[in-house]
Amino acid sequence: MASVPSYRELAQRTLGQAAQDLNAMPHGQVASAEITARAAKAQAIATVAVAQALLDIGDVLRETLRGDA
Repeated sequence: MASVPSYRELAQRTLGQAAQDLNAMPHGQVASAEITARAAKAQAIATVAVAQALLDIGDVLRETLRGDA
């Protein structure tokens, strides 16, 4: 059975996906609507990564505070 990835690992993978999407942005004569749509998709993916990173921070804080009790 495979181990469950941490929120940090998920955030890193998700940010990598957003970066790949931005790097795959077409150049030259491209409709502005396509650029806008691709940028919005990359922004949405990055927002998910931020949420995953915040969940990781919450987990770390929870563990730290429990250790102090």
